[in-house]
Amino acid sequence: MRFRVFSYFGIGILLITVTVGCQSKTFQSHLLEPPPELINFALLSKGATAEASQSVENHLPEEVIDGDTSSDTWAEGSGWGCSLEHLRTSDLNKRPYLQVNLAQRVDIRRIVMHTINSEEFPAAKYGLKDYRIEYWHGTGWEQILTGNMVDRQYTARDNTKGVRTHDIQGRLVAQKIRLVPVSSNDTHRQYQYMGGRRPVYEVEGIARVMELEVWGYPVATSQTAKKLAQAIALQVEQGEVEMEKSEKQKIEAVLTQYEAGYDTANLEQVMSAFSKTYSANGRMYDDIYAKASSFFNQYDQINMTLANITIRQNIIDDTAVVTCFYTLQYTPKENGKAQQNSGNISFVLVNEADAWRIVSAN
Repeated sequence: MRFRVFSYFGIGILLITVTVGCQSKTFQSHLLEPPPELINFALLSKGATAEASQSVENHLPEEVIDGDTSSDTWAEGSGWGCSLEHLRTSDLNKRPYLQVNLAQRVDIRRIVMHTINSEEFPAAKYGLKDYRIEYWHGTGWEQILTGNMVDRQYTARDNTKGVRTHDIQGRLVAQKIRLVPVSSNDTHRQYQYMGGRRPVYEVEGIARVMELEVWGYPVATSQTAKKLAQAIALQVEQGEVEMEKSEKQKIEAVLTQYEAGYDTANLEQVMSAFSKTYSANGRMYDDIYAKASSFFNQYDQINMTLANITIRQNIIDDTAVVTCFYTLQYTPKENGKAQQNSGNISFVLVNEADAWRIVSAN
């Protein structure tokens, strides 16, 4: 019997050939060296769309996903622009935004912002100066962690360059990205009067963005991921893809933490096993949080047991598949009659900055 898996998700390829009952087995990994090139998903040609809270005349949001990064045609309508009226009263709730909706969920590795930078309009004089880049996590917007962040309030400050590249820290899987301009290099404020307790300013200058690129890899659909997990979980004697002992121990520690969290009805301990990028069967991290919180409110005398645990390396980089049998015992607070659920479950975990977290479950 031979078991063969060939899968490509934009990160790498692993080919497994196993002959059960014999000593021979071949593992040929990382066939693509160097890794595949990143893909810019923020393009009209890839099904992306763009929207904005506001736009100056003749500079619409879709101009930032047309693939044209040149600033030379700004006067003809290239790029997106908006006023910075929020600076009149320093009202953060009135900040404008530019939103890019990708055609699919993407494992985002890099975001590139092109502001205006031409001989007529140099970036140091007219370009975007301060801004935030955020992602939609299912219930709200959160600032993206990048390698060159200045602080928690800004993705970039005092920018004078035409192009800024922001490499993602950790793992970010998202489908909606937005840029929030704070000020431009031609922004000028002049005090006018006091509006209640806030000073009111006259504001000049606009935010200008020529292109917003979102580079990454496609994410497997839930159905594909499920088939992948099932394939890796097949019992093929002498042919399992085992992980390093140290990494398996780290994953075992996460599972122990998960079990203990249920046993003590400790919501934060349970959620520490999950990645903020969790997504499975239409549920996100916040959905899992709400469900676990509701469970602890309704039941006590809870006992979670994971047995027959198998941990195997996944085909996708830096991930692992855990298969096990679970038993969950609990007693409803309203009637005190003990109940029990059990069955097989599989988790997909990702290594986030040397810490394993659950990103999917079936």
